Amino acid sequence: MIKKWLYPSLFVQIYLLFFISIIISVIITYSLNIANLRQNEEKIISQTTFLAQQSMLELINGNIRRIHTLIKSYDFMRIDKIPQESTIIYKSSDTLAKMQVFKFHQNYGFGLEYLGESYIAQKDFKEQLSINNNPILWILLDFLVLLLTFAIILAILHPMKVLRNSLEEFTKGNYKVRIKIPKEPEQALLARSFNEMATKISKLMEIREFILRNIGHELKTPISKAKLALEFIPPSPNKEILNKAIQNLDTLTSQILTFEKVQEGRDLLEFKEFFVESLVLETLSHMFISEDEVAVKISENFKIHGDLNFLSIALKNLIENAKKYKSGGKIEIFTQKQDNCFCLGVSNEGEKLQREIWEYFEPFYRDKKHELIQGHGLGLGIIKGILELHHLELKYQYKNNRHYFMILFKGI
Repeated sequence: MIKKWLYPSLFVQIYLLFFISIIISVIITYSLNIANLRQNEEKIISQTTFLAQQSMLELINGNIRRIHTLIKSYDFMRIDKIPQESTIIYKSSDTLAKMQVFKFHQNYGFGLEYLGESYIAQKDFKEQLSINNNPILWILLDFLVLLLTFAIILAILHPMKVLRNSLEEFTKGNYKVRIKIPKEPEQALLARSFNEMATKISKLMEIREFILRNIGHELKTPISKAKLALEFIPPSPNKEILNKAIQNLDTLTSQILTFEKVQEGRDLLEFKEFFVESLVLETLSHMFISEDEVAVKISENFKIHGDLNFLSIALKNLIENAKKYKSGGKIEIFTQKQDNCFCLGVSNEGEKLQREIWEYFEPFYRDKKHELIQGHGLGLGIIKGILELHHLELKYQYKNNRHYFMILFKGI
């Protein structure tokens, strides 16, 4: 199963892309500025070296005035000596003449010596190097461009975020949620489509809830009257058939009402802490099941944070399913510790399921081989809904000719 964190949301991806773009932009800008700086420095050194060579020729000829004119044309100025902390870039010497090209901060210059005569000149190249030597300006400009682009993308995608939040609210049962229509045509079309869909679905859900509630409650009265009238009918084969039919209808009505309550959501739950032993005892106290049919093994009496009434309904349905479909032996209700969580399980003997377990959780779904067994296919659907409201997991296993349904709890 692919982990969810491998696929972050669209907005998380945009944020990551923004920060990655900034890092790449800073690296590229810095690298380009360093490359330009080196290129300019090479040009400056080449220019200074060329000027030094020309000046050396004039010094050899004894034409100092010509050197003055030459360095002035290149904006160099004569100095008394080479600065002490200078870096010698190029050096050339023989018996009579010596030439050096040096660098001191942003000053580049040359020193000449010939037969005891010396001439030193330098130039400040700050203006030529200032822009390229300080890449922060370019990095800042790139950052501002990226930030502007990022803001525009977020503004364009904002309606998508609104739509996502609205869909999340809608799935939680808030059927009144609607989206404000934006000005952009395509986004406006999307918003209108959502609003129309939400309106239609909310009406269908209201009708469904109204029908289920009213049918369930309205059926309770005639069923109760039928049960009462049945007590006055003399014993007969027809009375037994009628009694089973009424009991079947009563069970179905109760399950429909329970299923509807579960669908209404988390607001119905009353959360409190209790031990798993209390849950098992509470469940068994409301069931008609003998001690010969069930074996209870509480090896771990852990605490549960949840709604005792609804969890009792879920456990009751698991036990009733085990009783209904077992092929022999006792039903086992057990607790145990598994890795970092606790487990409350129900086990029974039986044949292996013909389909995947998740198919049996669909409302009113029944296996063809169990059509002769009384039931309506709502039990596992109710269990699934109750556990989802508690954020609990139901684990199923089949081994050694036994079915194991286990509710997993995180320890308190």
